Amino acid sequence: MIEIISKQENQLLERIEVEGLVTFEGATPSVAGLTAEVAQHLHHEPAAVAIQHIYTRFGQTQARFTARLYPSPEVRKKIEVLPSHLKKKEREKKGETKAQDKKEGT
Repeated sequence: MIEIISKQENQLLERIEVEGLVTFEGATPSVAGLTAEVAQHLHHEPAAVAIQHIYTRFGQTQARFTARLYPSPEVRKKIEVLPSHLKKKEREKKGETKAQDKKEGT
């Protein structure tokens, strides 16, 4: 369950900055899972949502999060900077698809 605490529009960077609470059972939700939930809750495209932080406290089934909503995935890619470990993951994913394409073509 998601509850939005604050929503602020940043016109300069063409985004909406959101803070909220997520209630969960078991493990803390992943960034991908929370992205999908926030996008669904706010009626937004998942590719245009960027989760910045998930703050949890030990033993609690509630976490605070901060997210940024962009008008389109292209604007998000233009403004958001990917950390090096995520860039590496993307390159590996692209490398796997190229390797699969070569395999299928042979």
